[in-house]
Amino acid sequence: MNYSWKTSKSVELRGKLHIPDERMLALVIMVHGIGEHGGCYDDLAEQFVGQSVGFLTFDMRGHGRSSGIRGHASINDVKNDLRIIIEDMQKKFTDVPVVLLGHSMGGQIALGFAIDDNVAVQGVIASSPWLKLAHPPSPMLIKLAKWTSRIAPWITVSTGIKPEQLSQENAKNSKKDPLLHKRISVKLFHDLYENGETIIMKKRKFNTPVLLMHGTADDLISTKAGKKFAKKNRKYIFLKTWRNLHHDLLNNDMVFRYTTFWILKYVVEKWNYSEQL
Repeated sequence: MNYSWKTSKSVELRGKLHIPDERMLALVIMVHGIGEHGGCYDDLAEQFVGQSVGFLTFDMRGHGRSSGIRGHASINDVKNDLRIIIEDMQKKFTDVPVVLLGHSMGGQIALGFAIDDNVAVQGVIASSPWLKLAHPPSPMLIKLAKWTSRIAPWITVSTGIKPEQLSQENAKNSKKDPLLHKRISVKLFHDLYENGETIIMKKRKFNTPVLLMHGTADDLISTKAGKKFAKKNRKYIFLKTWRNLHHDLLNNDMVFRYTTFWILKYVVEKWNYSEQL
């Protein structure tokens, strides 16, 4: 089932809803990474549907079939877009819990909603969230990005990401998908860089349980930073590290089974118990 949302005068987002034929236990909203689009997760959607879990994919502004300059947005715009989508889904499906599943850039954005008092989701899963890069740019380049983002925020540069850094499966398929791109604007990069630093800076009060997952062979995102962040907030965060897995975790069967188990145990069971009270 195709969806679209007009989130501002100039931006229309495109999405697709996958729902089980029978009873739905939960609804997962997928928040993709930089350069990706919702369709990258169609196979994952079918796996979740097979476990009676609905799955919504959408293309962020500047990605996939949604409008906007390729790779350009601000964190605030992306959060506002996602807030509209969450509220729309919660109105349509009042009897099931909503879980945000974010990968990489999307993982950072999803974590922001776990501490947002204005939006109530019942669970957040962050797969390889961009909290800190494994190989961050020099301080001089960070300052240059900050300055450029103020005067020409729409300028885009190559992400420099190689397909093999994501996963072997991604390396095989990346050239076949014309909707993928390798651009990021100086504004979006600087927002993500600063927002990641802000998130990991101190202890937080989370409004929902969080599953944080990293692959030990991730060459893009700092697994060490993710572990420190989880330890600091261990009251709220379930940390799962996957030995020898790369950045792209979600196409792995073991990861899928664990993720489904976590949703059923820590989100669905809690939701059903609260409904009985």
